[in-house]
Amino acid sequence: MSNIKLSEWDKRLLEGKEGKAKQIAMQIIVRMAEVQKAKQLIDISQAHIDGCIYTGEASLKFAETLANLKGEVSVPTTLNSISVDQQRWEKQGVDPTFAELANQLAQAYVEMGAKPSFTCSPYQLPDKPKFGEHIAWAESNAVVFANSVIGARTNRYPDFMDICAALTGRAPLSGYHLDEERLGDVLVDLPKLDHVDDSFFPVLGYLVGGKVESQVPVVHGLNYKPTHDDLKAFGAAGATSGAVGMFHIVEVTPEAPTVEEALGHKPPKEHWKVTMEELQNTWRELNTANDQKIDLIAFGNPHFSISECWKLADICRGKRKHPDVNVLITTSRYVYEEARKQGLTDEVERFGATFITDTCWCMIERPVIPEHTQTIMTNSAKYAHYAPGLVDCNVYFGSIEDCVRTAISGKPQVSEPKWLQRNNDT
Repeated sequence: MSNIKLSEWDKRLLEGKEGKAKQIAMQIIVRMAEVQKAKQLIDISQAHIDGCIYTGEASLKFAETLANLKGEVSVPTTLNSISVDQQRWEKQGVDPTFAELANQLAQAYVEMGAKPSFTCSPYQLPDKPKFGEHIAWAESNAVVFANSVIGARTNRYPDFMDICAALTGRAPLSGYHLDEERLGDVLVDLPKLDHVDDSFFPVLGYLVGGKVESQVPVVHGLNYKPTHDDLKAFGAAGATSGAVGMFHIVEVTPEAPTVEEALGHKPPKEHWKVTMEELQNTWRELNTANDQKIDLIAFGNPHFSISECWKLADICRGKRKHPDVNVLITTSRYVYEEARKQGLTDEVERFGATFITDTCWCMIERPVIPEHTQTIMTNSAKYAHYAPGLVDCNVYFGSIEDCVRTAISGKPQVSEPKWLQRNNDT
């Protein structure tokens, strides 16, 4: 007998009075609550499903079983990037059998009432959660952004548990849903930094994530106002090199108006003063290639935002990429359509780049990545980390502007960023 405090709704679900699918989901939720030592469950206002990525027969079987049992989500639910671009997979040369299985999996979740958003950046959709809302999001970069930048509350929900939370509208009261678990653990003091560009925050996030692992960092001393794209890149990198599910940046993120409040008026467990040498070494760590020819520029890990589309269009305007370089951008259907309406897709495509929707770089393999590709350049620390293992390619990392200059020349236009050069000179 569970010692979890259950509501009448919980009991009704467990008894199967709302259908077999929700009964199965509730059994899993309660068991997970026991494992997490939660005392009760809470209502969630929305969910984001990562389990829609096709990882084999089991992933499809689980979703189709729930769908066949007439499972229906209880809260607004979005879907993460899936394994194929539903609109372009044939032109990309994707194996039809794999595409069919991936599409069947996505359809099973849609049948249960999930929206076919197919994005790893649900915070870029118009119906994102508000401060203080309890939600159940999967996908690591989405979790860290929701907790840190929006101030919503979610744990890092694993595949299969995400749909269980969506079906029941319930989740264990544990982890980042609790006030005390959201407080900072490690105080991170930055050196004086000037003239940062969009390559800085991925580097800093990658450095911080590797250092703090699953703890909550409190970043102090930033004398620059980051954009949402900067914060997206920082969080995604920290969730890649470590297991960061939440961060605070003093005077930037909503739960960190001061160092003291971010730490809960307690001394930090650790106080770390970042050095320029550490930042420099991290930047070098993300650059694993030494080739003099670039085959592919990879943008959009996590998915490109509308502001990043604007930035890329401005940099590309009136220019043309080298014929031997492929430039691919992954984004959501929603952002793509907004960019199309604003004339940005035409500008970027005139440059020679190609948009991909529905899927993202963590799922893209050959032949979507052309067979001859050996060297990739990206503005994403997350993809710089994963690409060597995923697609057996060498990687250069740099700013969006560096990536465009490289696409034009066909050769790596990579140099130590100005924010490192100028600060090392002082």
